[in-house]
Amino acid sequence: MKKLLAMLLAMLTLAAVLTGCVPAPGGSQPEATPEPTPTPVPFTPNVWTGEKNDQAYSDIRATAIMVNNISKARPQRGISQASILFESKVEGGITRFMAIFEDYTELEGDVGPVRSGRDQFLQWAMPMQALYCHIGRSGITQTYIDSFNYNDLDLDGQNRVFTYRRNRPGYDVEHTSYTNTEKLQAAIDKYEYDMDKTYGSTVFNFVRYDENNGWRELGGKLIDDISIVHSETYRTYFNYDAAAQKYMMSMYNGSKRTREQTIDENNGQQLGFENVIVAFADISKYPYPGGGAYDPNYQKVDLSYGGLGYYFSNGRMEQIRWFKGGASEPLRFTDMDENPLVLNCGKSYIGFVDLDEYERFEYAGPEEEIVEGEIDNTQADAGEVEFE
Repeated sequence: MKKLLAMLLAMLTLAAVLTGCVPAPGGSQPEATPEPTPTPVPFTPNVWTGEKNDQAYSDIRATAIMVNNISKARPQRGISQASILFESKVEGGITRFMAIFEDYTELEGDVGPVRSGRDQFLQWAMPMQALYCHIGRSGITQTYIDSFNYNDLDLDGQNRVFTYRRNRPGYDVEHTSYTNTEKLQAAIDKYEYDMDKTYGSTVFNFVRYDENNGWRELGGKLIDDISIVHSETYRTYFNYDAAAQKYMMSMYNGSKRTREQTIDENNGQQLGFENVIVAFADISKYPYPGGGAYDPNYQKVDLSYGGLGYYFSNGRMEQIRWFKGGASEPLRFTDMDENPLVLNCGKSYIGFVDLDEYERFEYAGPEEEIVEGEIDNTQADAGEVEFE
């Protein structure tokens, strides 16, 4: 009897359980168990190139080093390691480089020859909060350093040594100053520079490195060759290497009256860039502040109003606009409708070129050829004199 009652009780219990699982007429269905949300893959682009980074952005301050580009000082050292290379006229017709390095502790070999600072380069480096390294500077550069309280991030080799003289037979002494990780570290420690800096975003608007390998196809025409004229004797050239997906750099040598590949003497390699940006600006003699005299022929790059330019990448070209504004405002690039320009991941060359040279700026596609005008050899050495 007890067994029969136990069996009936078990059957009633099972029926109750099953009844509870059946929705009442007109009742709602039980909620389905939600699918687990997939954990997003961390997106940590390199601040300066947009490429995949091992850590979230960067926790070390960038280093901006002024590098001599007078033809008699070439080849330079270390510039192939730069994430961004700026070029602009500085006085007369000569140009100078500013190389942006993301981590000074990872430099391989020397960087240089190191040369004096100019205000246009400082105005590009200042919003990046980079340690600005140079030997000497123009008066207007020092005015900017003082006015914007940038002394704590200004490393001037005239009063704070961070370079050494390298023996270069046949080279003038002003073309022999170099720096490296050891020399920079010694100066940073001695003068207590703060090199901790967390950057919250990339310096430019890059393609996501996890989308199409960090590349987009530009909307403009195919371009294989670029010819930039800074002055009669300072010209920069790029030829597209499809296999490397880079524009390979060459320059005109006014002393030898010939075009030469731009080589990093550290490794013997020609410089190549995934991104080449040519920005046109009004460049003129800089009137010295407080008087009518000229601060010896120094060139003022007008960064106030922005301008037009060209962007070359992956074998194609787009017309662009650039904006800067005040000295502490970042350099920005947009398309012609002023939407943020999306750069391909990789290293960038940024050349600021005088509007007066616009008509001599040339580019050509695979079926075209750049035919340059004859260079006046009587002017081949013009502008080869540097000032401090």
